Amino acid sequence: MNTNWALAIVATTALLSGCGSDKGIIDGKDIVQDAARDAAPEAVEKQILPTAGFLARQAEYLAVCSEHSGPGEGGIHGQVCRVATGQTMYNEEALEATFQKMANREDTSDFHLASLVRMLYLDRDKAALPDDIKQKVVNTVLGFKYWLDEPGKDKMCYWTENHQGLYHSGELLAGQLFLDKVFPNSGMTGAQHVEHATPMVVRWLDMRGRFGFSEWHSNVYFNEDMPALLNLADFAGDEEIRTKAAMVLDVMAFDMLNNCYKGLFATAHGRTYDGKLLEKLKDSTTDALWLMTGLGERSSTGNFTAAFLATSPRYVTPGILENAAAAARKNHEHRQRDGIDVADGSKWGIGYTDVDDVVIWAGMAALVAPDVIDGTMSMLDDFDLWDGFLFGDIPDEFKGLLKGMTGTPQLREFAETLEPLSRGMALESMSTYTFRTPDYQLSGAQDYKPGMWGTQTHIWQATLDRDAYVFTTYPGGFGDLDVGGLDFAGQWVGGWLPRATLYRNVAVIRYDPIPVEGLGDLIDQDHSHAFFPKGRFDDFVQQGRWVMGRKGDGYVALYSENEPHWSDDVEYELIADTHENTWIVEMGSKSGNGSFDTFVKGIKESTVDIDEKGNVSYESPSLGKVEVAAEGPMKVAGKAVDLGPYPRWDNAWAHQEFGTDVTVIQYGGETLELDFDKGTRRLFAPATPEGQ
Repeated sequence: MNTNWALAIVATTALLSGCGSDKGIIDGKDIVQDAARDAAPEAVEKQILPTAGFLARQAEYLAVCSEHSGPGEGGIHGQVCRVATGQTMYNEEALEATFQKMANREDTSDFHLASLVRMLYLDRDKAALPDDIKQKVVNTVLGFKYWLDEPGKDKMCYWTENHQGLYHSGELLAGQLFLDKVFPNSGMTGAQHVEHATPMVVRWLDMRGRFGFSEWHSNVYFNEDMPALLNLADFAGDEEIRTKAAMVLDVMAFDMLNNCYKGLFATAHGRTYDGKLLEKLKDSTTDALWLMTGLGERSSTGNFTAAFLATSPRYVTPGILENAAAAARKNHEHRQRDGIDVADGSKWGIGYTDVDDVVIWAGMAALVAPDVIDGTMSMLDDFDLWDGFLFGDIPDEFKGLLKGMTGTPQLREFAETLEPLSRGMALESMSTYTFRTPDYQLSGAQDYKPGMWGTQTHIWQATLDRDAYVFTTYPGGFGDLDVGGLDFAGQWVGGWLPRATLYRNVAVIRYDPIPVEGLGDLIDQDHSHAFFPKGRFDDFVQQGRWVMGRKGDGYVALYSENEPHWSDDVEYELIADTHENTWIVEMGSKSGNGSFDTFVKGIKESTVDIDEKGNVSYESPSLGKVEVAAEGPMKVAGKAVDLGPYPRWDNAWAHQEFGTDVTVIQYGGETLELDFDKGTRRLFAPATPEGQ
């Protein structure tokens, strides 16, 4: 295999992971759940109203956001709070930086667009913006480039799921504001922009409602999805769009409350960054979780989503979700499925060549998957995107190789040769398992693409609190290779994906990277490692290949198949210098195991047997024999564990088959029914006898 040609696709693969027509997508339902009729025939519909807690949190955030976003303080999102509270003084430096960024058409301009659009809508009632600032905001919104089919060069990322939601919502709402005005860049009127954006908005909402998010549980990009949704829920002229946007927000709140621990999004992430994981858990979603559900605490004054939630005139999180969140704080077991597989495109009515379909795969970081790559190259040619974001950063020699293969069988052949990378980084269907007790949470992606290469993914995590938590990765970088200054994979996110299998308080994590012809030494670093910040634990014990820690009343133990050693550079890195390695984690607590010494004793006396094929047999002190073969089921005490694919939701409050359009959540006698087929958001409660 020609290594240079391989590197061309690899370069594109790595780049595509980094940005920041309906085709039958919403046709049909396999199962319709009508909880109001089937589960509670005596129920009556009630209005969705804010709880006292929600209103108090909203008022608290609005006050601190507005206070800390005045002249010389706060970023662009905080200026939204200033408008909402009727202020006339703003941080003009932040505004000018936004105007310049959007005029230059830089990456993440769409984040800033969302705040400018929101300021204009809020100002219709507040009349707070000074005339000169308001005119600059209007000019910036009118002059923006809203989608890749508009004229002009740019360095903006259109590809990923969160960006698509922001661009489409921004275009729709800007068009509504200026229906009769001509937008200089496109030459279209506002009304024409509304017409252009509406089907893309509807498609994006329906896909999220039916399939969930491809950037699953992202502790970064949920914070970009929610502002787009809040703008739609608050200001869209179309009632169905407003309602569906509110429904997707409800779904996101349900996702977070099922997978969060002590206010932390302590689970697998489709996309995240080192900075969110290494010093302490630093989710961008913390404030949104607190505002929507009451879990955790306020942690900022100008968060993107929180500023929008605090200024929302329409959206409120249904109280049933706040109540369920409170109930889930201590003990919870949850299964969930998000996303679809590239190979299943025809099943869902999605092709691989039409630009409207290619954009769907782009939202899953699947632009160079074998099925999609021909359509991607055609799109780049059709819209002259070779010099834009991502592709403009590819060195000319590699770009030439890609162009040279376009339209030939060689392009797909090379993508297939590099499938562990070209398809590995695509964010396909993933099943999440979460097990929570008052003292710990174990959560991760069950059996997700073992041996393949991913970017920005975080597969599993064992969490005791914000400081004390454990996870493993197998770095998938390129050693000392410098291709155009590109960082192909981080040390602590992405890289080679394990076969992760989890049940209750035990997980078996096996790394065995799939060889890639022609790239071997460039991408295989021949070691996996664990993040185990021993200095942050109250107690720490190392015994042979086991390391164990206590934080408060929670315990965690981690085992390495091969002899591990601590890094000389950082105190939290435990390294296993082998191509293949199995890690085993067991969690415990004072209430479940007794003292930490008793937990340690049980772990020391346990037996682990891993044969040359990677088959694992572990005598867990708490679960009994845990068996995981290189392929096939995970068995606990002789019984097979369900590793997925899971239903869309499966827990104490909701069961929904994947690919269906109705989410039904039941708690405390109430039922929340989100019907994406009918576009209805309904809350039911038991009928109250007259006089009570």
